[in-house]
Amino acid sequence: MKMIISNSSSIPIYEQIKNQIIEQIMNDELKEDDMLPSIRALSKDIKISLMTIKKAYDQLEKDGYIKSIAGKGTFVSKKIQNLH
Repeated sequence: MKMIISNSSSIPIYEQIKNQIIEQIMNDELKEDDMLPSIRALSKDIKISLMTIKKAYDQLEKDGYIKSIAGKGTFVSKKIQNLH
């Protein structure tokens, strides 16, 4: 998953991650039922702490953009729920 994080931005890192995932969903780069990287894998890939990635994923799930299925992973939700 492509992600550009700026440490010098006034926007918190978890929000940068959240916004970029929303943008990818809105632009159909990520489609319904696409699997997102695990929190651990994304953390390792972009070298950001697990807690920061978890916070971004938790916000995305709360806002209806993604859904977590225990034992399976995290997936993009239906587009209908993704009203920006």
